[in-house]
Amino acid sequence: MTTFDGEKIYYTNQKFTTDEEFNHESTITDAGKRILKFLKEFHFQDKFIYRDQLKENVANNEYILRVEINDIENSDKELYSFILDRPQDIQETFEDKIKELYSQEKMINKSDCPDFQLQLISQQNPDLLRNLTAQQIGKLVTIKCIISASKSIKVKAKKILIRCRECQDEQHINLGYGPKPVNLPRYCLGKAQQKGAQTDAQCPTDPYVIIPEECQFIDQQTLRIQELSEAIPTGEVPRNFMVYCDRYLVNKLIPGQRVIITGVYQVPPKGSATIKSNAMDAELLLPYIHVFGVQTNKVNIKQGLSEALRQEFKSLSRNKDVYKIITNSIAPAIYGHEDIKLAIACLLFGGTSKTLPDSMKLRGDINVLLIGDPSTAKSQLLKFVERAADISVYTSGKGSSAAGLTATITYQHNTSQFTLEAGALVLASGGVCCIDEFDKMRSEDRVAMHEAMEQQTISIAKAGITTRLNAKCSILAAANPIFGRYQENKSIQEQIELQTTILSRFDNIFIIRDVRSIENDQRLANHIISLHTGQFADQEGMQIEQDGNNTLDLMKLKQYIKYAKSTVKPLLTEQAAQMIQNLYVDDRQKSQQPHHSKSGGKSHIPITVRQLEAIIRISESLAKMQLLEHVKEEHVKEAHRLFQTSTMMAVSLGSKEFGLDLSNDLKQLVGKIEESILRRISIGSKIPANRLIQELSDRFNNQRAVEFAIHNLIQTEQLQQVEMKRMLIRKK
Repeated sequence: MTTFDGEKIYYTNQKFTTDEEFNHESTITDAGKRILKFLKEFHFQDKFIYRDQLKENVANNEYILRVEINDIENSDKELYSFILDRPQDIQETFEDKIKELYSQEKMINKSDCPDFQLQLISQQNPDLLRNLTAQQIGKLVTIKCIISASKSIKVKAKKILIRCRECQDEQHINLGYGPKPVNLPRYCLGKAQQKGAQTDAQCPTDPYVIIPEECQFIDQQTLRIQELSEAIPTGEVPRNFMVYCDRYLVNKLIPGQRVIITGVYQVPPKGSATIKSNAMDAELLLPYIHVFGVQTNKVNIKQGLSEALRQEFKSLSRNKDVYKIITNSIAPAIYGHEDIKLAIACLLFGGTSKTLPDSMKLRGDINVLLIGDPSTAKSQLLKFVERAADISVYTSGKGSSAAGLTATITYQHNTSQFTLEAGALVLASGGVCCIDEFDKMRSEDRVAMHEAMEQQTISIAKAGITTRLNAKCSILAAANPIFGRYQENKSIQEQIELQTTILSRFDNIFIIRDVRSIENDQRLANHIISLHTGQFADQEGMQIEQDGNNTLDLMKLKQYIKYAKSTVKPLLTEQAAQMIQNLYVDDRQKSQQPHHSKSGGKSHIPITVRQLEAIIRISESLAKMQLLEHVKEEHVKEAHRLFQTSTMMAVSLGSKEFGLDLSNDLKQLVGKIEESILRRISIGSKIPANRLIQELSDRFNNQRAVEFAIHNLIQTEQLQQVEMKRMLIRKK
């Protein structure tokens, strides 16, 4: 080749002649030899770990090999460093050496062997999502996270064959793994087009087309991960990342699952379909993680505890005051509420979940509802449980919808795909979901929780997607009465604006009343003042160190809960089962007694078979606190006492004020007021409730009798409350 001046120009092909390319190829070749040596020779107690695993996986039709990155570190430090720094370059080489090892084991040609997938896992301490920085781009990372959304499986080309439309020249392009774009040559690379040859069959621009039937495809799935709720600083937004799984890793993860992911932290290449974080700035790209391996986030708590701590826990379980110690450790900054704290302790320990021979599952998680006056520490109890539970999600009923609590399917316009996103109950699977302002939720949103609270699953059938997600969590909810405070002159039915169907799903229902008492107010005031003066509070102002022998700090309480849940699974004895049966029958008969003779109505809070199972679960949790394998009669007695002071007490509230304790004169007055109301309101007409009460109170000079008469007519369905209970309409 010459210039316009006739001087010669010398050039070389730079593809494989630079020192960097030679070093890269030699490094990859050397790493391949090291990998093959590691796979062949690594052993533990006279057992070749990866050779045996390869045979076992192939026998199960799984062409994968799970390699522990720590084993590579212990065997070859240089190979370990190379994998951490350049994992994307080593993946295909590693999988090629697995294929070579299999061919040597089976003594067959390498070309006849199937393709294998490498799955790298790490037992090192995982990092947090918010700690990933730009310096880790292209590096191997291990993170602990939760799956928040999943997309449908797509097919991606790994190797493609392109063919020129004019001269039929064929070229092979290796795309590898991950979201890489396909860049077809603009000009034909055939022999007739090389060196600028002039021929009659000159190929046009963009001559190549993809031949799909000659391409090699793999499955690929896109997931969205989110950092764990306990790792999110206060006031911060949870960090989210997109991850890509391929081949045998697709369809293995579902929303709500807590996992440890090992993969490559990358940014998408130019021309990729990955969404840019700012459409106006092409230089800002959303990073993603190409998944190499996945581990479920299950930690053996026994291995993480020292022998001295295990002995301390066993000694605590044998203490006769173990219930009192645990109760005192639940929100110690909150005065009183001993039974509520014991119920919360039962919720944290949980009962024993069971699977019947017909595959029906019985939940072991306990649900607790707190209904009461303002300033009775309901929200503070929920906040403490959020910190004490290993897995927890805190939400408010006012800002929560059915989709936000359960799951939803959204349409992505940029990819034209549907994405399944998990809600609070799914994200809290395996832990506790705390719902404040439960009464502020819309009734249709609460109905969506029915399946999750009993069957502990969430079924989705939208946009052609039919699936089921796990929601194995306990629910601790707090609510206020309809009128803001508990009204002494109104029945419990009038003050709980919750449906019977959802009330029956709570194991314990507590009515918390702010009773005015000089003695109680004095003790409470002294306690609050001591907290503000710092006499009993720690640096955070939340935990009280009154007596080190009667309380556990928050960290030790969490460890004891984990240890108990992983160590024992209590079951009922015959004597305990018979006692529960007899107690349930008695409670059932008591609950069916009418609250007042006039209306003959039953309690708004039902006593059903679910309450029988509630007593069983509470008994199992009490036995679990003592690290016992069997539920004894003493556990049943304490569980029934707790049930009596919560749900049964809520059932009986209102009966003393109404119906049975009314005097004969008051009953006659109520009857006259009812007749007057029916004469005052014609069938089908409406009247403001406040105006009717005021008129009748002025006439009969007894507001309590007027309200009771209106309540009777509503119970007998002669009157109906409409327009947010501001209006009364006569039905018959």
